[in-house]
Amino acid sequence: MSFIVGWKFSNYMLNPLRKIIKSVKKIKAENLHLRLDVYGTDEMAQLSQTFNNMLNRLETAFETQNNFISNASHELRTPLTIISGEVELAMKSDADGQDRYLALAKIKDESDRLEHILTSLLGLAQTGFNGKNHPWELVRIDELLWDIKRTVNQVHPESKIEIDFSNLPADEDQITIKANINLLKLAIANIVSNACKYSNNKPVLVTLESKLNILSIAVKDQGIGIPPGDVQHIFEPFYRASNTSDFKGYGIGLPLSLNIIRLHRGSIAISSIENITTEIKVLLPVN
Repeated sequence: MSFIVGWKFSNYMLNPLRKIIKSVKKIKAENLHLRLDVYGTDEMAQLSQTFNNMLNRLETAFETQNNFISNASHELRTPLTIISGEVELAMKSDADGQDRYLALAKIKDESDRLEHILTSLLGLAQTGFNGKNHPWELVRIDELLWDIKRTVNQVHPESKIEIDFSNLPADEDQITIKANINLLKLAIANIVSNACKYSNNKPVLVTLESKLNILSIAVKDQGIGIPPGDVQHIFEPFYRASNTSDFKGYGIGLPLSLNIIRLHRGSIAISSIENITTEIKVLLPVN
């Protein structure tokens, strides 16, 4: 009697586990949309739900990777196609000196574009690491912002950048963080440069504040803004808002900045009103 009861009970307990194992074996990279059935509220149900949550994250990661590869392939193919066409034009025996010069100038522009895309892709890949291989040091953010202003002004002399330090704390430790200065400078400079570019060099306000061990860097412009339907995609690699066709860009700067800020355990918030303003706020932990 004890043997029969024990055997029945073990079957009762192990049957849900066998079903889970059978369902898991069916799930592969090609059908990540499949999910386990969840019954009841016991430990087996919690195990199934936990596994389903993991599948949700994996499916999202696979889709993001596939979209990234597709977009990257498209962006790389475009300048290569143009370069190939211009080379053929320059090689024609009947092409005069002016046509050859224009073809070579176009090749130079597209080569620079290709180099920029490849450099940005490398930056995206490198900032996806855990940061242990990057040099870290104590950085005063107010000094970094002045350095960024000088850098952006050198590249875009017509830019008008105003820095507001009126709400800084008396304790300089509240505006000092441990960071990779080169990466952090690149991230914030990308945001400031975009603000200048998409506002046609109208004044851009950069505000620095520190509250409750959170450092806030707000970059606000008076530019074209972002259409409401585009805001949720603005940090996706190679994505460009629908109203930016008159501006040169590749859609890599903001995703790179987001990766760098996350590497520093921070976050980015964005708010925008189309044709009026865009504000991007970088939040970084002080400790």
